[in-house]
Amino acid sequence: MSKATNRTFTVVGIILVPAIWVALKYLFHVSDRYLPTPLSVIDTFTSIEPNIMIHFSYSLARLIIGYVGGVIIGVYLGLRLFKSKRLMDLLYPTIQSLRSVPAAATVPFFLLWFGFEETGKFLLIFTGIAFNLSITTIEILNKIPDKYLIFFRSINGKAENHLKNFALPFVLEKLLPTLRFSLTTAIGLVVVSEFLGSQAGLGYLIQTARSTFSMNVIFACMLLFGIMNFAVDKILVLIWKKLIYWKS
Repeated sequence: MSKATNRTFTVVGIILVPAIWVALKYLFHVSDRYLPTPLSVIDTFTSIEPNIMIHFSYSLARLIIGYVGGVIIGVYLGLRLFKSKRLMDLLYPTIQSLRSVPAAATVPFFLLWFGFEETGKFLLIFTGIAFNLSITTIEILNKIPDKYLIFFRSINGKAENHLKNFALPFVLEKLLPTLRFSLTTAIGLVVVSEFLGSQAGLGYLIQTARSTFSMNVIFACMLLFGIMNFAVDKILVLIWKKLIYWKS
């Protein structure tokens, strides 16, 4: 399929959703209480004070700080557990148990420990993805192909002893799909964290708009979260291609 055809399908895909939206609105005469007009959603970007883009920047900052911290610590923890059998036996069951707990279920603990401070919001996002990434890292390393294991045996070594030169690059090659999924999880956690007494952020706007039935505001926030996810995901993929330069 040519590039021109691909672009055509992309444009059609972008136009399709607003077209369905307008069709549903006017063909079935859906009330503004349930489905606002596109124009009222666009008007939200200029009518809200402070500007909705300020709320967007707060949410984006929370996402980046929590997500980057969770990725770094999650991968590092996975590498350390892979290297140390004792540490693996000690912490692996606990990490497996903690990652099975829905992040939203831990909200009361963060409220009790940190109140409405930003620290609690960052840690909620951070812990929501770090444990999953650590387990994924371990699973990737447990499936090292035989050819690499044979090589390390031939030099009287072990893969576990080469974290920087072998284990980390091997993990980075295969981690991108999990990172992209974790990004979506992190955005969901940003929304949850901003329900907890925030005074700024898209999640805060959704919370306040819900109480006043301002569907146009909710739709605008959903649109911005979608744009956020799309943009950060694209940047993540580009960064990852540069990071694993030996595969290009």
